[in-house]
Amino acid sequence: MTSVALVSVAAASAVPPNSTTNPATTPSTPSGEVAPPSKAPPQVQGMPSVPATPAMVTEVLEAIPFELANSYVHNMRKDVVTVTRGHVLVIRAPKAFLIPRQLADSVLLVGAQTAERCNVGYESGVLVVVVPQTSEVGSDGVTRVADPLRSRIYFASPELPERVDAAWIAAEAAKADAAKLPATCAVNARALNGARTFDDRDALGLLIADLIARYAPDELERAEALRAVD
Repeated sequence: MTSVALVSVAAASAVPPNSTTNPATTPSTPSGEVAPPSKAPPQVQGMPSVPATPAMVTEVLEAIPFELANSYVHNMRKDVVTVTRGHVLVIRAPKAFLIPRQLADSVLLVGAQTAERCNVGYESGVLVVVVPQTSEVGSDGVTRVADPLRSRIYFASPELPERVDAAWIAAEAAKADAAKLPATCAVNARALNGARTFDDRDALGLLIADLIARYAPDELERAEALRAVD
């Protein structure tokens, strides 16, 4: 008997007479070889929960007052706010509040006004935001233009912008008072005299783009998108 025949006999005798192969559990390749089991699909990690609120931002790095020749509508709250004046703020904040989420997120409040986040900020820990001008009643009962650098800047409860109105903001302010949040946050901002003037919101976007490029260089794509608007 040849060596090839001996190998064939040995292979055949290694299989028990009544054994069968279950094709459902032993996949084969077209050549008849047994295929290795496929890897389990990667597990989808759960989205981190929104941190407890209310919570203060860390500090203000820049505060730039602006004035527009042509107004626009602030879309970060339910009630209509037409914007011609306000501030662009550069804020350092806890990264846990800056994780991108596809759901209601913590509303960033500057005093009694909602802030428009212009970038994500997670990698840098820095947000560039637009805060429309608003008024506030002082302890003396006199109504004045609110100064964001003398206002409480904090993350309020998670909510959708279209459900945020003055009553909601007042309720969140009461929660912040009860939690004994500071009335103002740390300020490390350059003092600017007078407002910078722009034609419209798109022109203001060029300033925002420069600030994003400076403070959040990982988001240059966002900065370039703002610069590309005609």
